[in-house]
Amino acid sequence: MIIMVMNDTEIKDAVRKSWDCSSVTYDTSPGHRIGTQAEKDAWKQELSQNLPPSPQAVLDVGCGTGAMGLLFAEMGHHVTGIDLSEAMMAKARQKAAAQKLSMDLRTGDAEHLPFDEGSFDVVVNRHLLWTLPHPEIALKEWHRVLKTGGTALIIDGVWKDKSISTRAKRMVSDGLAKIFDRTNHSHYDQKLRSQLPYDGGVPHATMVSYLENAGFTGISIRDLMYIREMQKPQQPWYRRFAPGKSYYILAATKQN
Repeated sequence: MIIMVMNDTEIKDAVRKSWDCSSVTYDTSPGHRIGTQAEKDAWKQELSQNLPPSPQAVLDVGCGTGAMGLLFAEMGHHVTGIDLSEAMMAKARQKAAAQKLSMDLRTGDAEHLPFDEGSFDVVVNRHLLWTLPHPEIALKEWHRVLKTGGTALIIDGVWKDKSISTRAKRMVSDGLAKIFDRTNHSHYDQKLRSQLPYDGGVPHATMVSYLENAGFTGISIRDLMYIREMQKPQQPWYRRFAPGKSYYILAATKQN
């Protein structure tokens, strides 16, 4: 099968349309939404470990429906969110209004941020790297918009490691989902997936390399698989056949 090469504009447009479509059902999926108070408390603990308690200027890149940004806002930080999908951010605005929280949400590209150098104390993203055609460019951009001494927090993982056993489990899980759940949480077709270097997730060693190349220092990693375990009871039984291979939070500092 011949896969046609897409240019960056075509890729970004396809990604935007995909998430516009997914916005309708995105928050119904465990792992996307934060479903319990225990999970919310765990996320707050993880996000606060690398930050001072004083209010910080936080940029949530690829903010989607606002899961991480709203947690930061709830903790008293000043949050700006950016995303390609206006439909996803519309959901974030609804949630912010319902919770009486403030977030400044803007349409924009994670690889080409519309902010000046040194604008933020914190840059955070969750489940974003696999959607980017040029993660190395994104990391340099995140470094650029951070203040000296600022922190990058990257939440990612691997859910498809290309092994035979993982592919078999995913096939069973996806097949059952088509029978029991007509809700499609991801609309990426094979053509789009072929343009993305990390469809299936980013190994943490690869992520560390990207951070170092972008100029970050003081890199640390914490395992988040316990949060995946918290989410399991909310998952339908047919989605438990293919648990993620890894889930982590990386913290890194901009020294200069």
